[in-house]
Amino acid sequence: MSERSPSHPVQLLRTTLAWSWAMLSLGVFIPLALLALPFDRRQRVHDVCSTLWARGILALVGARLAVRGAEHVSREERYIVVANHQSVLDAMVMVAVLQPLTPVRMVARQSAFRIPLIGWGMRLFGHISVDPRSIRASLPGLQQAQQGVKRRCSTVFFPEGTRSADGKMRPFHNSAFHIASRAGVRVLPVTLSGSFELLPRHRALIRRGGEIQVLIHPPMGPLEQTHDAALAASTACHQLIEAALPQAPREEPLRAEAVLTRS
Repeated sequence: MSERSPSHPVQLLRTTLAWSWAMLSLGVFIPLALLALPFDRRQRVHDVCSTLWARGILALVGARLAVRGAEHVSREERYIVVANHQSVLDAMVMVAVLQPLTPVRMVARQSAFRIPLIGWGMRLFGHISVDPRSIRASLPGLQQAQQGVKRRCSTVFFPEGTRSADGKMRPFHNSAFHIASRAGVRVLPVTLSGSFELLPRHRALIRRGGEIQVLIHPPMGPLEQTHDAALAASTACHQLIEAALPQAPREEPLRAEAVLTRS
């Protein structure tokens, strides 16, 4: 007999607690990080607060993180981080996992910056706004990402542009790889699995608690500063991340260098 899924009241309670924490905790974390800012130019208080914020949400929805490959991340290096996108929970997962390893800022749709508290905090602390419908409108944000990754922060992209409707990967946009090429930084591929089962697109309530698997691959690059190199890296990274998904048939684990060589 299959395990029974949580009843509707349990789902509602988990969802309510998680989003209540997401909003109310920012009423403490944002002022705290702002007060520290004159003495904390590297925004370490923000980084600690964002990690606590993300881990609190994941704990309340019953998500358990299983992380592999953390040894591939150097605290002293900055990356363009690219990951597949299955759920709204993915942003919290990336912050919870990566922020303690390398300071990260997220690339998000402009609509996210209009959410009270969440959007204000993102704008204040250097997260990056883009409009997937307009390259011209996205240029300031992409330029900010290129400058930021060279200065102090790794930058997280979901290059599919939107969450998957069925758990399968969509094609990648290439902006992240062009930025990595121009900035002279390496690309850090990450495969996420399990978040779709907890909270798929177009669903308001958490389905059930469960495990979200995070596989951090070895970094790719640095890339040559050419259009063709960025396109090849985009293709290679998509193949690498997709091959590591549970439903993807494969004979053995792939490495970024191997995929890039075959592209």
